[in-house]
Amino acid sequence: MPKRALPQVSKTAGQEAIERIVQRRREVRDPDLAGLESRDPAEHPLAVIQHVLSCRRVPDWVTSNDVLDALWVLAYVRLHCSHRPDEAEHLEHELLELGRVMQIAMIRMAPPLNVHSRQAVEHRLLRHRASRLGLGRSERLERAHRLARTQPRSTSSEALWYDQHALALWEAAAQLISSRSEFDHLIDDEMAECLIGLRRAVREMQWPLSSAHYSTLREIGWWMEEIVDSLREVRYAAFREQLGDLHATVATLSAAYHRARFGDS
Repeated sequence: MPKRALPQVSKTAGQEAIERIVQRRREVRDPDLAGLESRDPAEHPLAVIQHVLSCRRVPDWVTSNDVLDALWVLAYVRLHCSHRPDEAEHLEHELLELGRVMQIAMIRMAPPLNVHSRQAVEHRLLRHRASRLGLGRSERLERAHRLARTQPRSTSSEALWYDQHALALWEAAAQLISSRSEFDHLIDDEMAECLIGLRRAVREMQWPLSSAHYSTLREIGWWMEEIVDSLREVRYAAFREQLGDLHATVATLSAAYHRARFGDS
């Protein structure tokens, strides 16, 4: 499978993204814009991104559109400008976090990251958070850290569901993982990431079942939900067809797991 590459942003497209940010700020009379313009934004693209992140005395619609353009500016910087990789990573994290605060749909932030789904954007965000926590760049580690603080009570509906269905969930997940070797040509990097994450969780599960294993089951369930959600996309139609009855089994278990954890929401 091809490795994920940076989006191909031309110098012209990068400069146009910078100009859109500046022009937007001019239109709403950003009180902080003079400082940015004194440095020639076209020559200082990283300063433009910093301005979007730190200068928020503008309407929300301006900030939301600026975040999307700033992600394109960052992609342009990575391809065409001198920069420190660690600084670019930091700015990407801050832009994604700001995008979340502004309630920008994850899928809208996907193109400048050269990914194709909301899940992939969320994974990128979680990897940044894990790194910030000193856990390593892994969305799995961030999720495990978060889930470990919210163990379900032994009498909860979630725990009762595990008592009855944990083995079926684990077995279906194991079958789904094994399908990758046979149908690898039908998936891309994003689906492979989900299957790799699911495989790690499946391997960590231990029996007999106890409350100590609930966090691992939660991770298995989380990956299963991600995979089932992705399988609805047209690009996975051939893979979905090859899974056959397993797809229906996984979808049913995933939906039941979600109801046990969150009710009917």
